[in-house]
Amino acid sequence: MWNNPRTDIILKKVNTPRLRFFAHYALLPLLILSIALFLRWWFFTGFILGDDPLEVSVALYNLENSPIPHDQLHARFFLWFFNVITFRLLGVSELTFFLPTVLMSASFGIIGYLILRAAKYSLKGAFFGGIFIVAAPFEILIGTVRANDLIFGWFLAMGLLFLMLFEKNKILQGILIAAALWAAAYVKIWVVYFLPALAIYYLVDIFWKKQLRGCISFALASLALHGLTGSVFKTYSGTFFPLLDNYVMQHIIPRDQLARLFMEYPRMIFVGSQFDTTLFGYIPYLLLILLLVKGIASSSQKSLRFDKLDIILIAAYGSFFLFLNFFPTTLDFQYRSPPRIFRYLAPLSFPMTLHLAKLILDFGKVGFKRAGAIRKYGLIIFFLLIISVSVYQADDATKPGQIYRGALLPIVEDVKEQSPPQVLSESWLAFFLMEFYLTDLKNDIHTVADTDQAPKYEKWLREIEQTLPSGTMLITGLSTCVHYCCLTCGFRLKYFEGNLSPGWQLYKEYDVLGYLPDPEPARLWQWTVQEDAQKLALG
Repeated sequence: MWNNPRTDIILKKVNTPRLRFFAHYALLPLLILSIALFLRWWFFTGFILGDDPLEVSVALYNLENSPIPHDQLHARFFLWFFNVITFRLLGVSELTFFLPTVLMSASFGIIGYLILRAAKYSLKGAFFGGIFIVAAPFEILIGTVRANDLIFGWFLAMGLLFLMLFEKNKILQGILIAAALWAAAYVKIWVVYFLPALAIYYLVDIFWKKQLRGCISFALASLALHGLTGSVFKTYSGTFFPLLDNYVMQHIIPRDQLARLFMEYPRMIFVGSQFDTTLFGYIPYLLLILLLVKGIASSSQKSLRFDKLDIILIAAYGSFFLFLNFFPTTLDFQYRSPPRIFRYLAPLSFPMTLHLAKLILDFGKVGFKRAGAIRKYGLIIFFLLIISVSVYQADDATKPGQIYRGALLPIVEDVKEQSPPQVLSESWLAFFLMEFYLTDLKNDIHTVADTDQAPKYEKWLREIEQTLPSGTMLITGLSTCVHYCCLTCGFRLKYFEGNLSPGWQLYKEYDVLGYLPDPEPARLWQWTVQEDAQKLALG
């Protein structure tokens, strides 16, 4: 068969430059994207972050109104810009709120694939490196919630991609990097934490390569973009850069608490979350081990010497971590820092995971060089192994969100089926019930607006329950959001002083939210007036 002239003609036609280009830059990236989207759908956790209501509100406001220029969240316009687009095109829903960040998260694998290809790695190596990136536990976790840090990190990753792709066109490279960092700045001003890494890159260009065009192009493009944007803000808000003038969340940290504070991010990276679930999994450990081994082996093995991409990636995540962890948010004589929560680490994940993929490929070239069949399949088998471990750890990283969503969705379906005259819920959950899950009952959902404490919810419930129409439903046990919020607040029966009134009949009991302190099952209750309650009791 293989000696058949017709077969040779067919193979030659299939192996054309155009088809190879399609396979390399369309088919394989689409396959990486498909795997990434499947993983994010499988582990999707939805609204579980404490600031979700605030970000939803900003996006919904800007869907119908002009942004408020002097408001810090509105000024960070790339924080809500993509949501406004999806809301306009596809309507307001849970899917359209999460869609932009899910797509950005899934595209990290493609960005990594293209960077590895630009660094002259093999097609096979770049492909599995891309899958490895999108399967990393922290990447899956951050891709299944809605964190603006992911948008910030995506623009930074695009800047890294432009740096690698346009090395031979310094003017275009500088303009595109400036555009990426400008966009990142209007999500979070922490973009300045990456500037030292970029400065190192341009200093090498200037002093070793005698190349000024990239630096000048970047500087002029940045000046033009920020100058134009600042002029617009000056016109409408009276200040050139409202992100600095209205910076929020600055908390003074006492000196005796600094040591504990500086250990919070390392603990998140190497240990995990407040629930003792992993965040980054094995990735930071293996990264440090391979960096150490490569550093030792580079003296005797030329192929393992640190190259340009190694230095760029180390500078990128090293610079960001040092500034994020140690640099105060204001330049005064008191150390100020925002509360340290896991999503702030999102910009570290992509360059760290990409670097680990690169190091594995570097060692693969050496380790499988003369190993026969292992040379052909060993790298694939190793990547499949560590990808499987990553997915297993992603299940652990997203477990609290899975548990919460596993209780929430059945409750929503049961409430829809009953269509009660009123629904009583904790205030954080009530917002999402009204805006996304139970929009038909929006005007019939009630909560306590001025407190989070369980005893005050109990007091409010006892004050109003005699005025409730029969059939009113009460949701208990769900607490508030999963991450960085009060886990003992809301309708938590464990923290009530007494039992529910006899008029509350248990409609259904759901899963126990095991990640909570003093966990209790999520429950749905139905109110019956006194006469109805007596009839139920009698038979």
